[in-house]
Amino acid sequence: MHVLVKAFPQHSAKYEETVCCAGVVDDGSLIRLYPIAFRRLALPHRFTRFDQIEALITRAGSDPRPESFHVDHDSIRVVERGSNLPDTAKVRLWQPHIVPSFEDLLSQYQTNGRSLGIVRPDPGSVRFFWRDAEPEEQDDSRGVQASFLDTPLQPLQPPELTFFYRYTSAGKEHTQAIHDWEVQAAYLAYQRQYGSRDEALKMMAHEYGTNMLTRNLHFIMGNMHKRPWQFIIIGLLRSGLDPAELAKQGALL
Repeated sequence: MHVLVKAFPQHSAKYEETVCCAGVVDDGSLIRLYPIAFRRLALPHRFTRFDQIEALITRAGSDPRPESFHVDHDSIRVVERGSNLPDTAKVRLWQPHIVPSFEDLLSQYQTNGRSLGIVRPDPGSVRFFWRDAEPEEQDDSRGVQASFLDTPLQPLQPPELTFFYRYTSAGKEHTQAIHDWEVQAAYLAYQRQYGSRDEALKMMAHEYGTNMLTRNLHFIMGNMHKRPWQFIIIGLLRSGLDPAELAKQGALL
């Protein structure tokens, strides 16, 4: 599988700390894998966006979403780093999964249960903003052990802010939270670099509210297991290449 996104880690009483990821498998299908105790992976097998990984997976019996698979955490191996892929190859991985609109994705969910898709917001419609995280949005980040043989993980700092995009898709407005691990990690990195929340937020606004919009921004959308009618932004995809133009080129070949 080529990884497209890792969501922010969530505390789990059963699995310690888990990460859900989504990506494209060899037959071109878009799938999600969980539970992954990402910080328990050996360093050579900690993956990032567009890395190719291999793992033993099975259908997630307790999860009815058709794209969901349970992964054997200990079987995860990085086969090839995404840094070796040209930009064209990266975009061609996810371009086939772009849906005409967010409303179309919702319609497919209602018809056949589809729970993952990629949406391109209408040009000029995207607004990036944030608010203080609600108590229920803050992960319980206590240090816990997977077993008595494991050293407890250093607790992650719970997210103090929730970031959002407001946008239109096919002319209809939507507001959705961003659960991409990248976004929370960027905020913490800016805080360390600049030493203040205000400066960090200025940089977030510039990067995710301005720069990102110039790079053909697309949202990977996924619904919630416990609230399947609710879709969130689980990942941000962007490129200097326009996926629509690449699709036209492919159709001409």
